[in-house]
Amino acid sequence: MYQIRQNSSEFPVKFQQESLELVNCLLPLTSSAFYLVDPDMRHKEVILRGIRQETDQAYRSHYKNIDPAHPSRLQSNELNLQCLSRSMSTTELHNSAFYKEFLKPINIEDAVDIFFRYDDKVIAVLTMLRDASLPKFSNSELHTLQAIQRFLEYTVTSLYIPEHISRRKHISQKYKLTDRELDVLEWIIAGEKNETIAKELWVSLATVKTHLHHIYTKMKVTSRTKLLSKVFSEIGR
Repeated sequence: MYQIRQNSSEFPVKFQQESLELVNCLLPLTSSAFYLVDPDMRHKEVILRGIRQETDQAYRSHYKNIDPAHPSRLQSNELNLQCLSRSMSTTELHNSAFYKEFLKPINIEDAVDIFFRYDDKVIAVLTMLRDASLPKFSNSELHTLQAIQRFLEYTVTSLYIPEHISRRKHISQKYKLTDRELDVLEWIIAGEKNETIAKELWVSLATVKTHLHHIYTKMKVTSRTKLLSKVFSEIGR
């Protein structure tokens, strides 16, 4: 049912799974996803339900830049829920590049994104999708999702964020890693290859390899496997 990155920790993965289970029990959905978002507005920990990984990869690689609900476009306001069919008319939607190139090929006609914020920044997104066999999201359904948002946001900010900050601080202080080296390390923990990390961090492949060499040196390891083993022992996985 779920598609999960292999190296994900118990939390927040379990929380993401249960959150998707909750919204799918309350509302009829075609598919859904829960993304934890890094400071550069790129998706990191991803739990998918009814969405193929190839579709998610295509979104992250090509279509997020034309998504009208991408969180990078919402940082300046306090919006915590956006419904695609309420943000534009059907004609506008069907004429948009995002619909023609991404939504229509996967038969999606409506979507709701719930945004979770910390210090006024979007740090997680729960996406719910409906195909043509389901009605568009109703006012009562959106009201229910607004209520759910408050509870889930509290959980994300009170549990995930402090843990994430604590882990970064511990690794940084112990091994003297820079912020960028920590970013690379987090993508390695997420199971990504150097090429993907370079694309996600908007740097060259050579730069990623340089950061990785510095990480190996500072943490006194000689391979990716040994690096992951050491990190997991440090953070208690």
